[in-house]
Amino acid sequence: MSPDMQKYNKAVEKLCTECAADIFKLISNCRNSASLRMGKLADEIEKLQVPNSAGGDLAKVPDLVLATLKKGGTRYANIATFGVRVNVSGNKVSVPAAGISGPLAGIV
Repeated sequence: MSPDMQKYNKAVEKLCTECAADIFKLISNCRNSASLRMGKLADEIEKLQVPNSAGGDLAKVPDLVLATLKKGGTRYANIATFGVRVNVSGNKVSVPAAGISGPLAGIV
């Protein structure tokens, strides 16, 4: 291989390496943003005022949350799924845990 070709190949490798590093940063930022958004969801659910007449219907809220997130995330479920733990106690709803799982969550 000629010295010019070796130089060219090294330049191509450098560009590819830089591109891969930049894409990793973008994906990592995406993961962080998704995690932050899930935390915001938890806070927003907890701030909602529970109706006084909620009764037994309130017990269905955890399933509603999970089903709605699953439906909304169907298009990208192969890279990230949403996890939310919703607790219902009396007339109170709390969300002690919310986040993402799947390949996107494993990006460090």
